[in-house]
Amino acid sequence: MELRTGDIILTCKNSLIVKFMRLFQKDPVHWGHVLVVKDSTTAWEAHWTLRETNIQKVLDKEREFLVMRMNNLTKANREAMKKIAPKLLGYPYGVWRIVLQALDHIFNTNWFTKRADCKYIQVYSSYAAWIYYVACKYKFNDVNWQSCEPDDVEDDFILYKDRWTLIGRR
Repeated sequence: MELRTGDIILTCKNSLIVKFMRLFQKDPVHWGHVLVVKDSTTAWEAHWTLRETNIQKVLDKEREFLVMRMNNLTKANREAMKKIAPKLLGYPYGVWRIVLQALDHIFNTNWFTKRADCKYIQVYSSYAAWIYYVACKYKFNDVNWQSCEPDDVEDDFILYKDRWTLIGRR
C-alpha cells in the first residue's frame, strides 16, 4: 500500500476511549483512533502527546484498520499539512475535549466542543480534523474540527464516495 501525505488511517481498538464513546453515542462506534499520514512511513497522531509515529508499527498491532485518501488534495494542501501539523507536536492529549464530546452527546449538540477552539487541546480525531481544516478548509461530515470524532471521518468517507478512495483495509 503506497501512502501519501494526507491519507487518513482509522484504527479499531477495544480501548477505554471506544468503550466510553459507545456509552454516549447513539450511532455505532467502530473506529477509535485517527492518524494523518505524513509520509510513506510516518503519521501524525494524538497519543499521550501529539506526536509522529511509525505507521507500520501501528498497523501491525491493529486487528482492523481503514486507510482512505481524499481525491482532490493538491500538492499545496499536502505541503500545508507538512507545515502546520508539526506545530502542535509535543502538546499533551486533550482529555478535556473528550469530556466536552460526551456532553455534546448527552445533549445532542456540538455546542460544548464548538466553543473549545483552543488548538492546543486535541484528541485523535480533532487533531486530524484540525490538520485538514487549516490545510484545505475541509470539514469531515460538515462538523467543525473542534467537534470531530472518528465516526464523523468514517461518515464522510461513506457519504461522499466521490471524494475518497479506499487505499487499504483489514
